[in-house]
Amino acid sequence: MSEAYGSQIVICGNTYLEVENCKRIMEYNDIYLKVKTFSGMVIEIWGTGLMLSDYNTEGIAVRGHISSVELHGSE
Repeated sequence: MSEAYGSQIVICGNTYLEVENCKRIMEYNDIYLKVKTFSGMVIEIWGTGLMLSDYNTEGIAVRGHISSVELHGSE
């Protein structure tokens, strides 16, 4: 996905989430994940037992019990 198009977020229930077009992981532990996309958006994911099951240049996949997802403009 091109930088001009932003990121795509796929949420499957409350146990799986994918974010495409991630630039970097800003913070990560088992209850909180904060990532920045190439378009400058910051995504915060809250939950319990959060684990990155895939991380590559195309994006990330998160597994665990997801309780909240917050989207913010560039930080």
